[in-house]
Amino acid sequence: MNPRAGFVSRLGAFVVDAVIVAVSLRTTVWILEGTAHTLRKFAPPVDLGALVLAIAPLVVAIYNVAFWTVLGQTPGKWLLGVKIVAADGGPIGLRRSLVRLLGYLVSALPCYLGFLWILGPQRRGWHDRLAGTEVVYLAARRRPVARERGAARPLVRAMP
Repeated sequence: MNPRAGFVSRLGAFVVDAVIVAVSLRTTVWILEGTAHTLRKFAPPVDLGALVLAIAPLVVAIYNVAFWTVLGQTPGKWLLGVKIVAADGGPIGLRRSLVRLLGYLVSALPCYLGFLWILGPQRRGWHDRLAGTEVVYLAARRRPVARERGAARPLVRAMP
């Protein structure tokens, strides 16, 4: 079984995902505001940017649950080489994804203490425990291979 991912890897994945969602939402707002400005002559003014911001939590929830369910990882987790698996090592499925999402709220409510549990020896936050999941590295980190005695050394040219 692959080792569980640590706090820094998971935080980095979260930051990447937050940037992806923020840029996507901001681009959508920019396009909608430009369209609304162009169409003001034909329709009453509607603040579409405010509408996008109002549904942002729903967009974030769908983003996470969809990626967790289908791939077991968001783009941020993929980039950092970690994946969410069930405690038995299998895929997590829709039900665990939804429980994990609710667990995010539980982890965040008491001053984000549920996320700090990732710093512990089991490397599992409250949301992991509630959903029966763990975040693991995709491939074990490889150590450099030590050269054997008598092995050929790479040719290096000396500077003249």
